Amino acid sequence: MTEETTRQVLPTATGFSARQALAALQNRGVAVDPVLRRVGLSARDFDNRQGRISASAQSKLLGYAAEALNDSAFGLHLAQRVNPREVGLLFYVGSAAKHVREAVALYARYCRIVNEAIRVKVLEAEGGVVVELTFVGVSRHLARQNAEFGMAAAIKALREITGRNIHPTRVSFAHAGDSNRRELERFFGCPVEFGASIDQIALSNETLALPLITEDRHLLEALQPICDEAAKERNTAEGTLRASVENEVQRLLHHGTAQRETVAKKLAMSTRTLARRLADENTTYEEVVDHLRRSLALQYVKEPSLSLSQIAWLLGYEGSSSFNHAFLRWTGRSPSSARNEKQLPAPR
Repeated sequence: MTEETTRQVLPTATGFSARQALAALQNRGVAVDPVLRRVGLSARDFDNRQGRISASAQSKLLGYAAEALNDSAFGLHLAQRVNPREVGLLFYVGSAAKHVREAVALYARYCRIVNEAIRVKVLEAEGGVVVELTFVGVSRHLARQNAEFGMAAAIKALREITGRNIHPTRVSFAHAGDSNRRELERFFGCPVEFGASIDQIALSNETLALPLITEDRHLLEALQPICDEAAKERNTAEGTLRASVENEVQRLLHHGTAQRETVAKKLAMSTRTLARRLADENTTYEEVVDHLRRSLALQYVKEPSLSLSQIAWLLGYEGSSSFNHAFLRWTGRSPSSARNEKQLPAPR
């Protein structure tokens, strides 16, 4: 599927973060039309505030905006400037809760209203909870900026409704590369891990017990039936199988366990069914893995904190030599020479 055909593809999103990104580009005097064309959207797609856009296109848009502004921490910077109230119904139902624990549960339950591609689980853990975020039907390796934006915006919203500068106890991102670690740790106020198996935020019991200054039981009772109905409408198809395969492979690559049998089992299907359904999408398992490795490699070589041997390991290669040969095949140059060039092919 080409980017030009992504406009109305499921899963969809309200376009909240995309609108914030476009405003940031315009404020810096950057033309938005070329960026929109790269993801198969146009300015007309944002005319209707009640309309929806492809969640995949939105994730790519934030990544391309970061490139256009040469800002590797674009998602974080965007979240710092955003007004959480602009997200609409999701913010207000959470803000009406009694305490942080209830607000987090409501956000997890209804987040698909804003973005059908995001699934949130709240898991009990020692001393608090772990909030897990996964992308469904959207390729996680293209959602770095969207992930950092989403987590930072969520913490900013919790700070606003508690009136407290709350901090998670730990934040983990599935993408590798820690060039912005210090800035992210200053914002979150806790250790930040990269290259994790899943995106997570850990909250302590002390934080969960904090009361909300915006508590309104009457508002909550009025909004919950509306949110329940809206969430049902957003329990939609989960996008392409290719995106699901990419997300599973990315989690397994650096463990050296990204074999098709393992991925098929994770997706609850046989290897034969996996091959047939990928063929229906005009691709193969080998093509998906190779494309994913190329895309990740082009991201990782921009990270000065990652050595070439570390990149090879993250991509599941047995050694640097195999990675060098693959990179030469993908780009026509070695990874070391590519690091010295200002412009690389865009991950896709």
